[in-house]
Amino acid sequence: MGITKTTKSVVRHCWWPGMRKDIKNYVTQCDDCAMNKSRGGKPMGLLQPVAEPTRPWECVAMDFVGELPVSKGHRYIWTVLDLFSEQAHFIALAKLPSAEKLADLYINHIYKLHGCPSRVVSDRGVQFTAKFWGKFLEILGAERSMSSAFHPMTNGAVERTQETLGQFLRIYSNKRHNDWSKWLAFAELAFNSTIHSATNKTPFEVIYGHEIQPLPQLPKWPENGETGAGKWKTQMQECWDQVTASLKEAHKKYKTFADRKRMEGDKLDKGDLVWLSTKNIKLGLPSKKLSPKFIGPFRIQEIINEVTFQLQLPKSLRKIHPVFHRSLLKKYMGTLDKMDA
Repeated sequence: MGITKTTKSVVRHCWWPGMRKDIKNYVTQCDDCAMNKSRGGKPMGLLQPVAEPTRPWECVAMDFVGELPVSKGHRYIWTVLDLFSEQAHFIALAKLPSAEKLADLYINHIYKLHGCPSRVVSDRGVQFTAKFWGKFLEILGAERSMSSAFHPMTNGAVERTQETLGQFLRIYSNKRHNDWSKWLAFAELAFNSTIHSATNKTPFEVIYGHEIQPLPQLPKWPENGETGAGKWKTQMQECWDQVTASLKEAHKKYKTFADRKRMEGDKLDKGDLVWLSTKNIKLGLPSKKLSPKFIGPFRIQEIINEVTFQLQLPKSLRKIHPVFHRSLLKKYMGTLDKMDA
């Protein structure tokens, strides 16, 4: 029943020097309590930036939307987002592609327009975890950054983009929802010509140095002086510097607000033992309500970053990706004697 209630129950019958300390150690080191009690308080793990790009299409994030009603033979949408300019491309697909097909799609839709990225952020879908996709990115010279297991916030930028895309398609598609594919081009234009809160510029302005006109406009009088290539380069560099500064400021604000609802938690090192939350794991037990809240303990095999850890999982859990966010872990407070037993 916890440290305080256990102490009050025991003190009714007996007392000894250092009793409260002994009871505290006993309760905190109890494996049954650690496995079956939820951890109260704020989620552990402060917000960490996924990427800090300094130029357009240096860092790319991607994900799939679907399965949707059939529209001209298409059922899925592949969303690809530039984390610097926030420019997005929406590609309609007939089915979820294999890793090999995804590589072809990337070359035909993204690579030919924007060249090689230095980093690609994606979720744990089979296409992105395949060895072929990893080798393909290695040939391009791009680093593959996978989201940790059961932590979609890693790829949050694409999740928000897909939410905006969903709003657009809900408004413009018909009642039968079978014409959404014809609106993707308009959705992409609308998204990329809207000022983003992080950069205070539209993605088109960041990429091209000027706004894209969706409709014809009346001719304007030429400005004084010709705009040469040198002046355009200076303007673009100034624009990118402003965007970089705006993104850093936006990330700082995001972190400040997000960390209000989080806590850093106990420091974890390589080799430490931790309990793993069963929130997203199917244990095969008859009742989820009566199942343990945590399983383990498991040893930390590698520290990916301050809030992401790779665990040494047993063979029975090999199908689960072994990298987890700090919020799903709880430090093992027992003794090594128990582990040996």
